[in-house]
Amino acid sequence: MLDTIRSCIEQQKDRILTFGNTLLNHPELGFKETFSSLYIERSYREMGLEVESGYACTALKAHLPTCNHGLRVCLLSELDAVVSPLNPHACSTGEAHACGHSSQSTQVYAAILALKEISDQLDGDVFITAVPAEEFLDIQARLAMREQGKITYLSGKQELIHLGFFDEMDIIIMIHSEPNHPSYDVFIGGGSLGFVAKNIRFMGQEAHGARPFNGINALQAASLALAGINANRETFSEEEHLRIHPIITKGGDVVNTVPSDVRMETYVRGGSQVAIKKGCRIVDRCVHAASLMMGGSAEIETIPGYLPLRQDAKLSELFAQCAEQVAGIKTVVRGRDMIGSTDMGDLSQLKCCIQPTMGGFVGEAHSKEFDLVDAWNSYLLGGQLLALMVYELLRDGAKQGNRIHASFVPSMDKKAYLAYLNAQGEK
Repeated sequence: MLDTIRSCIEQQKDRILTFGNTLLNHPELGFKETFSSLYIERSYREMGLEVESGYACTALKAHLPTCNHGLRVCLLSELDAVVSPLNPHACSTGEAHACGHSSQSTQVYAAILALKEISDQLDGDVFITAVPAEEFLDIQARLAMREQGKITYLSGKQELIHLGFFDEMDIIIMIHSEPNHPSYDVFIGGGSLGFVAKNIRFMGQEAHGARPFNGINALQAASLALAGINANRETFSEEEHLRIHPIITKGGDVVNTVPSDVRMETYVRGGSQVAIKKGCRIVDRCVHAASLMMGGSAEIETIPGYLPLRQDAKLSELFAQCAEQVAGIKTVVRGRDMIGSTDMGDLSQLKCCIQPTMGGFVGEAHSKEFDLVDAWNSYLLGGQLLALMVYELLRDGAKQGNRIHASFVPSMDKKAYLAYLNAQGEK
């Protein structure tokens, strides 16, 4: 079967390269991926697939007709780009696909071109989804969208879970880029850190810069809070994987006035919900204590971030077996954690999911150096791997897929998940 899949993809090389290059050269930030969404929708409609669009501003799902209905397998890709003005693929406003999301979409597209040719051998439903706003950035714009009623949550998968977009999916598969790794190796079974975000405002009293004794310096309060957070780092155990990295986004208004309105943003990352809660308590305690020390006050807005990634072990092992069959994929590496965070972590708490990563990229993610080593090789190898994975799950009455799905136990249901998100947002 793999030879058939590879042949189908190779026959569509020009079509696939055009698809990939088009997305690569049209980067857009989260919930604003209008061009990408419309282009992908049109491409799947041209293949004769049914497409539903308009979810969470730009998300869409397509359905590949197969022999029988049954187990519902979803191939997922992400639409959004990041801000990386010096990346060679950056557009005039600085956005760039410096994280590999355009490659994800193209690998899925290549896989579906092959699966369409063998659909009569698939005993189950195949869905293709393109989702927005995985990168947790452009926060002020997203908060404004929330105020306008356009979204409820600030990440794509959070919003789509809320909307019921994934309710009908049983198994969800996505391949992410492995940065700084030019070799075409595959990494399976690793976790990621979860996080919450905090917007912090320190409030003091203005005074002339030459008469600081008449004011309350909010910048000094922020400095004390940073010192307090840093002093607490020795209380972080290695198992907690706590990472707290604040930045001051506003240090005052003019140099000749005692700062009375100072803003700070931070993530609190951790390897578990317990660790994240601990980090949040430390940040909140340091912020309020520092404000009291200076005689000022502080406001803290906590924004739900992402949960740690929880990859299904049996689905990961099947992915490894498929990868070992694809010529050109060199090594399967098991259990190496991602450094960052992803809202795939949220989805993985509810659904049977994997997000393996694959090399073929140079440069650090989000950097000016990030790029594909060989676009066609990435699309060919990733497309084969995804198509073979779907075939193995759905062939022979979907026996293997049903066994894997039946063994999955979610860590929470949708109601509990949304309650968790809402609790994180409470002040």
